[in-house]
Amino acid sequence: MAKSLLLDTNLLVVFVVGLLDPSIIGRHKRTRDYTPEDFAALKSVLDNYQELWITSQSVAETSNLVRQTNRPEAENLLTVLSELVSSSKESNMDSKAIFSVPCVQTLGVTDAGIAKKSKRVTNLLTADLDLYLEVSRLFGNAINFNHVRTGAWDLNGVTA
Repeated sequence: MAKSLLLDTNLLVVFVVGLLDPSIIGRHKRTRDYTPEDFAALKSVLDNYQELWITSQSVAETSNLVRQTNRPEAENLLTVLSELVSSSKESNMDSKAIFSVPCVQTLGVTDAGIAKKSKRVTNLLTADLDLYLEVSRLFGNAINFNHVRTGAWDLNGVTA
């Protein structure tokens, strides 16, 4: 089985913005908390997996978030997102299935869908503490991107 990584929405936004131009990460409305170095770290993590997984809910949310910039940049970001979707594995869950997940009340629809899909991938990479804790509790396969950012987690998953 190929090593597979599922990205949460926030990191998908960072990845899309960084793929377009890492230098705009600090000024895009939705990625101001990240740096070009964070993008490089994210890309390094992704390079260790054979399959990148995303959820349809996360793609929908990402498309709205990346568009929160000037029109030409928004169009370019949507093109990057489209290309990324074409080269990724996508999980399409119907809303009924997501609303049956117990954590939907605390995480919301998008993150509950990500949590549900996490059972079927090697790892989930997230910067969302609540999602990280839920998936860690359920499946033990979550990686907190903030640990990667601070150097507390290396590419082999070993704690520093």
